[in-house]
Amino acid sequence: METDLARREKLVKKRRAGGNPLREYRRLLREIRAVYDPFTAKHCPTCETPCCIRPSRVTPLDVIIAVGCGHSFPHLGAIDPVDIAAEHAEQRLDPSAVKLTVVDELSHDLPCEFIERGRCTFPDDLRPHGCAAYICNPMHRHMPDADMRKLKRLVRLLGDAHDALLRAVGDGQGSEIETAPA
Repeated sequence: METDLARREKLVKKRRAGGNPLREYRRLLREIRAVYDPFTAKHCPTCETPCCIRPSRVTPLDVIIAVGCGHSFPHLGAIDPVDIAAEHAEQRLDPSAVKLTVVDELSHDLPCEFIERGRCTFPDDLRPHGCAAYICNPMHRHMPDADMRKLKRLVRLLGDAHDALLRAVGDGQGSEIETAPA
């Protein structure tokens, strides 16, 4: 059985060989959604400590990637989704901000602007990294051990893919990243 280290090495080799970091990122998000979706369908509607609240984990880059792949956020009307993400990032970076890891202790008055009809408006394979990588306390308590192990492994790999994607954008290769679904 392939180890996490071997998978990470393959990802690095793919990137060096001209692999598409966005394609790998989207593939991993689809795998993560396959683990998350049955759990969230059952637990999120009645959760007393929802994760999808303001300030969200959505970054301006998450929005730019989604829009660059052809996605739009019509439910926001004339509001620029990048502005929303930038405002939330600013709130999270404020010295008086509560760390995201203690989200269960926050007020839950305002849902994330990217939620509509109880569902994230990002495509499943373009969910924001901070959202997709967050494993909430109810998941830790109620998700079967095998699913939790798989999820943690996928989240680690997603972090590597996200890093590769950021490097590609930072290296000025963003225009060379194929945006079509893998």
